[in-house]
Amino acid sequence: MKATFGFGTIFVLSIPNSEIMKAVLTLLFGIIMLLPQEVDKGDVIGNWEGKIEAPGVDLKIVFHITYLNKELGATMDSPSQDAFGLKMDEVKYTEQGLEMTIKQYNGTFKGKAKDGKIIGKWTQGGQTFDLNLTRIKRTGTS
Repeated sequence: MKATFGFGTIFVLSIPNSEIMKAVLTLLFGIIMLLPQEVDKGDVIGNWEGKIEAPGVDLKIVFHITYLNKELGATMDSPSQDAFGLKMDEVKYTEQGLEMTIKQYNGTFKGKAKDGKIIGKWTQGGQTFDLNLTRIKRTGTS
């Protein structure tokens, strides 16, 4: 089959309609599978606390994770260091887990939400420590 237009002749391959539909559906399915999968942000939104156990010191850490304007955000408190409301620069929650970064202190938290907890690691200055978080109700002083 051929079609003629103002600039010349274009040859068109004749494919049965059912084959076209199969090809279109296969293509759409493939595209959908490549899209990032949405995770339930409710798993991580809220207030979380844990303890970094470093040699000679235990540091209580509190994260306040929010979801505003379709974006996750977080602040961090370290009450024993009298540090409150430290803004996390990046907060991501994907199928791989939760990742939060605070550039000012070269710190990163990576963890996975499971059974109402977030099991993870805190990395800062080239050192990595366990930091497992449990959900808390927010108080005025963390």
